[in-house]
Amino acid sequence: MTLFLVGGGPSQATGPIYDSFVEQARGRGPRIALAILGAPEQAGASVGMYADPIRQRWPEAQIEPIWLIDEDEGTVEWPTDPEQLGGLVVAGGWAPGYLDALTPLRDEIVRIVRGGVPYMGFSAGAQIVAKHAIVGGWQSHGRAVGPEIAGDGSTEIVVRDGLGLIGSAVDVHIDSQHLLERAISALLDHDISSAIAIDEDTALVVDVASGRSDVVGSGAVHWLNNEGHEVRVRRTQGPQAQPVVEDDTESTSDAGSTGDTASPEDTASPEDTGSSEDTASTGADASADTASPGTESEPPTNEK
Repeated sequence: MTLFLVGGGPSQATGPIYDSFVEQARGRGPRIALAILGAPEQAGASVGMYADPIRQRWPEAQIEPIWLIDEDEGTVEWPTDPEQLGGLVVAGGWAPGYLDALTPLRDEIVRIVRGGVPYMGFSAGAQIVAKHAIVGGWQSHGRAVGPEIAGDGSTEIVVRDGLGLIGSAVDVHIDSQHLLERAISALLDHDISSAIAIDEDTALVVDVASGRSDVVGSGAVHWLNNEGHEVRVRRTQGPQAQPVVEDDTESTSDAGSTGDTASPEDTASPEDTGSSEDTASTGADASADTASPGTESEPPTNEK
């Protein structure tokens, strides 16, 4: 059971991530399901950006789009014999929409992934794998913790029940959209035990059965653990990352107590990455009250 959690969209820097995914998928068969938000006439043009890197590495791959449409547009057509898939790719975009569309298929997704189908999620596709999914918002108790474009239609941080493939929450675009503070605030505001915050052009590859993980790409993965009055942050650099020279330590502040116990699939500690790590003790301003999950609205016109 391997998860490839990518902190952004496809790019030249994600080549090694595709290499690893294709290597695993080859051993299962050529059928690759690609779940993408929207009907064919809306999302069809975006299929190539996710599928072409697979075809370039594996011309025999058979891409099977899964169009994640609204209920009033019809029923999402799930692939036949999904346990025979070589892999499952979930694209990026409006995170609440992906979660809405895939929640009814949660049990099926968990079944096939635990049965060995590798899962590669880009941006929103990475966010929704968690037990507690961070799917929007850019403020914590009215204080900005990220840019408005990252809110996915909501103001306050939104945490919802995710697919439950891992215990730790996942946030993405950490460096490019300056969202580390949002991930920290999500833990404190919503009593989440741990989170994984992934930079752009970077992926965390997780073997959930063994707990081993590797960081791939040019950025870093930040491991966040809620310790009650502070959030402990550890950073693992990807092998292609540029050296970090600035001091990454931040101050601490009081916060609410933890209320969640991570599930057995929790992965919020680096395992056998073989990369350098920086550790910081990080806090965030938070009131004693639990933040409202926010109100979801239609997807914003700006793409992440």
